[in-house]
Amino acid sequence: MQEPPPTSRMIVGVVAFCLFVDYLLYGVAMTLMAHAPGKIATEQDLALLYGGYAASVLLTTPLFGYLGGRIGVRTTIICGAVLAACATALFGAAGNFFLSFAGRLCQGAASAAVWTGGLALVAEYYVHNRVEMIGYAFTGSTAGSVLGPVIGGVLYRAGGYRLPFIITGILVAIEICLLVLLLPTQGRNRRGTIDIRAFLTNRSVVMCAVTVTLAAFAWGVIEPLLPTRLGRYGVKPEIIGLIFTASSVTYGFCAPLVGWVCARLPIRKVIVLGTIGMAATLPLLAAFQGSLLTGVTLCLINCTFAFMLNPASAELGNEVDQAGTSAYSGAYAIYNIVYSVGMLATTGLTSAAHSLGFLGVLLCVSVVLILCTPILLLAGSPRAAELASSGQRPDAASSK
Repeated sequence: MQEPPPTSRMIVGVVAFCLFVDYLLYGVAMTLMAHAPGKIATEQDLALLYGGYAASVLLTTPLFGYLGGRIGVRTTIICGAVLAACATALFGAAGNFFLSFAGRLCQGAASAAVWTGGLALVAEYYVHNRVEMIGYAFTGSTAGSVLGPVIGGVLYRAGGYRLPFIITGILVAIEICLLVLLLPTQGRNRRGTIDIRAFLTNRSVVMCAVTVTLAAFAWGVIEPLLPTRLGRYGVKPEIIGLIFTASSVTYGFCAPLVGWVCARLPIRKVIVLGTIGMAATLPLLAAFQGSLLTGVTLCLINCTFAFMLNPASAELGNEVDQAGTSAYSGAYAIYNIVYSVGMLATTGLTSAAHSLGFLGVLLCVSVVLILCTPILLLAGSPRAAELASSGQRPDAASSK
């Protein structure tokens, strides 16, 4: 397969923008849910809204994975953007709990469609530099997750509850226009389906699924607990936002480095190094109370996060190539499901933070990461190791 033509270089940018808007909407909605005119204030209501989103992601991801191979990933992503527009409108109306709950269901389905289709599109159009380009796409989601709560809070103070959703709605409209105008109408490759049973029992796929789950589990502990801890030590919200923004930028700068390393080492070794690095750096967050050292530590953690998530995500696309199909949407439906499982797994651990303490929670995550490294070492394709030792890139070889 040849490198994508120059016009396709914009694809990763469009996908990154879609992931940015998806996480931005998530952050805005999470920040303002308790301020909705419908008086959604009880813990039971909020729990149902959170659970509705998670359930919608898990239930609709297989559907969009299936549809991606039938109607094309471009159509799948556009469907996700339309669902995001519906969610934004429902949140903006927010007359009662049921409208907000319907918005969360639409938001979960939109996220499933955009992530499944978006990653599949990047995997299809970028073969020889897949690890690097997927890393760039992930930068959009990281930026959205950081800026969503900040933008939601600032706009809420400036213009009330509905203004943040009006602005978000404009961004969703821009997203739809970009998808319709810039994405190719047809895929590059042959169509095809995956033997799902053989795919799920593939050693490399198992390794990737475990890695994505662990990465989501580790990062999912940081997002809710670190801002609270920094606020307790007097760090201002805008400084906390800058810390997470700097770590997001670091993540983006790591994409070429991760791609370079993956071209020279077997994927599983890169992933194991990233997992060990994550386990080693996580507890350091509890050692510092100031913003500067905490920010430096978070940047290091984001680097290890990139060494886990980027190659695992790209390897799923490599396995689709090896299977001789272009059913990338099915592979990234698996990614979306296991990432959601990893995020859900953090719920119980973060709820125990009051008894374990911040350091105790981080140490628990580190222990889990270390205990799972033998699984990652034993999994993974021996073929990938052979290609690396012979000087070939696994992703390039799979495209021949």
